[in-house]
Amino acid sequence: MTETSINGWPASKDEREIHVRSFAIPGTVRHVRVAEDAAPILLWVASKFHRAVANLDKEPLAVWGYKYRPALQGGGALSDHASGTAIDLRSDRFPVGTAHMTLKQRMYVRRILKRCEGLVIWGGDYKSAGSKDQMHFAIAPGVKAHDILIWRVKYRIDPNGRPLP
Repeated sequence: MTETSINGWPASKDEREIHVRSFAIPGTVRHVRVAEDAAPILLWVASKFHRAVANLDKEPLAVWGYKYRPALQGGGALSDHASGTAIDLRSDRFPVGTAHMTLKQRMYVRRILKRCEGLVIWGGDYKSAGSKDQMHFAIAPGVKAHDILIWRVKYRIDPNGRPLP
């Protein structure tokens, strides 16, 4: 039986089984391990976050991707990180359970999410105050690889999250 993460994507202790690899985040010196099919939109989000919300190059250990583990508030379900479909950005500035983003930063996150057209969810929208997770971005439940491909074509984004000429 194949395991899945909260969002329904295949998860595995063996990242090769789910096509996770390291990708450079455009415009930064950082790399993040994510699933190939999720990479274009997650890398695009990370790049925009870097430019508008918080510099990703300031803290070397503050960008996270694939990690096989249970969800923090998932009742034993696997985290979206376990499927390579989630990223944490600037975990040093925006730890779980806090709301350290300024109004301007949250406004930029909303702009980024709007462009994602519902394909990406943000942990800052979690309902419980203790579970707010402003660093966390994940592929939304029900989103499939072909949805991300359609988004890529619409916005002319390459497989590495960069705009095409």
